[in-house]
Amino acid sequence: MLHMDVGTNKKGRGEMIKAPIDLQDLRRRLYVKAKAEPSWRFWGLYAHVCKRETLREAYRLAKANDGAPGIDGVTFESVEANGLEGFLEQLRQELVERIYRPERLRKVEIPKGRRQSSSTVDSIDPRPGGPRSTEADLGTDL
Repeated sequence: MLHMDVGTNKKGRGEMIKAPIDLQDLRRRLYVKAKAEPSWRFWGLYAHVCKRETLREAYRLAKANDGAPGIDGVTFESVEANGLEGFLEQLRQELVERIYRPERLRKVEIPKGRRQSSSTVDSIDPRPGGPRSTEADLGTDL
């Protein structure tokens, strides 16, 4: 659906504005394009990651997946107690200004099989439930 924005053009001619693409439609389009052209590079994807809608959905998915607090100890409850919208806006600003720097990954030993001596070390995203890591999954976890 297109809308006319007549307030910005002094000559009286309106400018066409695209309606925002919903997240599910974006994911479907990315999936179709990636399957059709495996060598395609998605240069414009970063702008979609920075959208409030995308960050809000990433947070929702991380929370629904029982994301654990990271090495900083921040939980979903503390984020929500301090204001979810403020948290997401701060994250969005860091992304838009390209000053966001991910924290160190937490190392976790994961047992393998029944033998106690058999295990592997894995890196876990330290952010609260991984909302910052989940945002990339929105475009690739199709």
